[in-house]
Amino acid sequence: MQLTTYERLRRYIGDSSAIGGLTDSAINKRLLLTWIYSISDRVEQYLKRSIELTSRTKYFDIGYAQKEFWVMGVPISTITSVKADSTGLFGGDETTLDTDDDYHIGTEESSVVLLSNSYSSTNTVNRGLQIVYTGGLAESATRSIFVVASVTGWVVNHFCIGSTSNSVGIVRAVGAASLTVEVLYGVFEAAETITAHTSEDGSDVAVATTTITSKSQTALCESYPAIVGAVEGEIRYMWKHKEDFENNASQKDGTTLRRAADARPSLQLETKLLLEPYINATL
Repeated sequence: MQLTTYERLRRYIGDSSAIGGLTDSAINKRLLLTWIYSISDRVEQYLKRSIELTSRTKYFDIGYAQKEFWVMGVPISTITSVKADSTGLFGGDETTLDTDDDYHIGTEESSVVLLSNSYSSTNTVNRGLQIVYTGGLAESATRSIFVVASVTGWVVNHFCIGSTSNSVGIVRAVGAASLTVEVLYGVFEAAETITAHTSEDGSDVAVATTTITSKSQTALCESYPAIVGAVEGEIRYMWKHKEDFENNASQKDGTTLRRAADARPSLQLETKLLLEPYINATL
């Protein structure tokens, strides 16, 4: 899952004196998108979780008398089905477990637990269990969907500014009674007034106004801002050192030296501090 966007990043790492941040160009987009995907993947690996809130089908090996199975897409929202097959083929002869009697979501919504009267194997079975479930933290890293009082005057690509939170976003879609907004910074609040502008700093006269009554989708950057912030901080470091990663120290003769401590590359300390509370400790 892409855990930030080009528009957010170019503002974060750009010249602080420029409202729009880093110049919008094909070269900058190429470099930043490369880091967005690679660092997003690295962060999910570090957290031992799949962040996108979506439906997943996963297969598990069954150990002797094993009853609990941990998943990556946590927290689990719903379980669609649990099936067992001693052959591991799932070709139509598998056993479908009953929703009410055979399993439930485990502690901290991180696992599926089979009950005592459900399927149990006296032998280990490779790929013996299929779990279809919905889980994860957010459907989008940066896009929230606001249910609003009115959409009159709202246009795609206008800036959206919160009157209370001072949050800023870009309108990406206008629905019958909703606005899809790519959140650039801040956290929009329910019941606050938002205004549409053609300028990011709101220096022009507002072209439309409405009120957020609720959110039908909340972006990861609003519900878990530390995760998105960690990704952006790590990418800022990569951007800053994109041409001198090996230059940790210099010898008297001018040659460069990479410290032994850096032999096993890892995330930056600041990145880890932001991510630590969200590590999936069950895996």
